[in-house]
Amino acid sequence: MRPQPGEFKKWNEEHAIKHDLDKFYNHPNRLFRFIENKRIRVLITEADIRPDDNVLEVGCGAGHILERINCGRLTGIDISPVQIQRAKARLGSKAKLIEAEGERLPFPDQSFERILCTEVFEHVLEPEKLLKEMKRVLKDDGIISLSVPNEKLIIFTKQILLNSGLRRVLEPKQSNWDLAAKNNLDEWHIHKYGLNLIKEQASELFKILRIKRIPFYFIPFRYVLKLSK
Repeated sequence: MRPQPGEFKKWNEEHAIKHDLDKFYNHPNRLFRFIENKRIRVLITEADIRPDDNVLEVGCGAGHILERINCGRLTGIDISPVQIQRAKARLGSKAKLIEAEGERLPFPDQSFERILCTEVFEHVLEPEKLLKEMKRVLKDDGIISLSVPNEKLIIFTKQILLNSGLRRVLEPKQSNWDLAAKNNLDEWHIHKYGLNLIKEQASELFKILRIKRIPFYFIPFRYVLKLSK
């Protein structure tokens, strides 16, 4: 069910508590981990972060991406109090962490040389506002590195595995795993993203410098886009 604006923070927090992303990033299936680790590597590589850059991650979750960035002055924002607490436990003093909405970033114009945003657009009420805010706080020569899921392919693949009796590929025995067999956590997704939708939204505000298909060109479970003003 799509939450109303006044209910969104409470709705999102319920899902953040329910779906521990540590399980997502540490899936017992090696192929699943390979895809997600490649997404993170490409996302960070495309950001091309320099030692003196001010770096913002929008929707930082529990800090899994910021943990793997090795330079720059790091800031993460997330609307979820529980995610911010998880990120603080993971990152310590490595990054400045702020509880805030992506559609209302608490920063002056042109504050950051680099912005990262991964697997967030499908979760927010107004992705176009998120993109506009990211553009506002990005410096004129800055870079945005973002990713979205290819929901149709992900759901299609899961249905093939489930219908073929291969549920244990998604949920190995004794793994305490119950996320992957659902339709891409669709209860936490407000929008169904794919390449056409993110290109349409991003191209209204940014130049699309590059698109990477993850893990492979012909099997794109994720898309990583590199943007500039």
